[in-house]
Amino acid sequence: MMMRLMMYVLWTAALLMVSPARAAYPDRPIVLVVPFAAGGPADVMARTLAKSMGTRIGQTIVVENRPGAGGLVGIAGVTRATADGYTLGMAGTGALVYAPFISPKMPFDPLKDVTHLSTMVSTPNLVVVNASSPFKSVADLLAAAKREPERFTVASAGVGSSTHVVGALFQREAGIRLRHVPYKGGAPAVQDLMGGQVDMFIAEVPAVAHLIKGGKLRALMVTDTKRLAALPDVPTAAEAGLPKVLAAGAYGIVAPRGLPEDVARKIVDAVTGALRAPDVVEKFAEQGGIGQSSTPDAYRALIKSEQGRWGPVIKAAGITAE
Repeated sequence: MMMRLMMYVLWTAALLMVSPARAAYPDRPIVLVVPFAAGGPADVMARTLAKSMGTRIGQTIVVENRPGAGGLVGIAGVTRATADGYTLGMAGTGALVYAPFISPKMPFDPLKDVTHLSTMVSTPNLVVVNASSPFKSVADLLAAAKREPERFTVASAGVGSSTHVVGALFQREAGIRLRHVPYKGGAPAVQDLMGGQVDMFIAEVPAVAHLIKGGKLRALMVTDTKRLAALPDVPTAAEAGLPKVLAAGAYGIVAPRGLPEDVARKIVDAVTGALRAPDVVEKFAEQGGIGQSSTPDAYRALIKSEQGRWGPVIKAAGITAE
């Protein structure tokens, strides 16, 4: 009996020697995948957040750009990574909310295949026209569009993009029909709007605010319940007569499914602290963004709620991936 006990003790000790405890997180650099091109507003905000988060979590956070398919490529890569907290993603509305109703072959389930950590920032949209356009208000645009259905054009950053989906909501609520002109990105759409090739565009604030201030574009409405501090003369959706046309580009922080709770808690704490930092608030505001953190449960509930809201809009408009 004594011999068996001694053998058991030795065997247990050997196991402990070859099975060291998990190192305290984080003990090496963390990658934040941004599924958009470098240099754009989303990328600037991601890098601002990453720097501030890194200070708080005690480790370098490296931003890695993986653009493609409206954000699906980058976030799909995140879902395939090891769930250890060293690969995070900045997920947008397009990948988590719109894509399930648009893409026939979704590479992941936005509700099941990611760990939702926290919301990050929202950027309202602006209904914009060329500065020389005869439309001085939303009322002007709607009156003309109702007189001549499908004569006037609305640009988008591509089929299934947020600009396309919000444009469909705008038309549904306004009771008008515009001719959709898709582009390969927001930049060429804005260029043609300034050149007079299209009549209107619905863009996130960061993409067009400087052009409005510079007198090249005119904003008719912001898709929010409050006016923008940076553009205080632009009426809200309700003030323009379309109170249900509320939309914003919303971004959050996600990780692969199965992230340990203690690791998730550290990341959420770092996000929350960073978003309260004055320099982060200021930098986000420069890009037209409004930072706001949340609990993981609240973030997941928001994605589910937004899917319920936008799914019918997308289906009614017949929007499908090319």
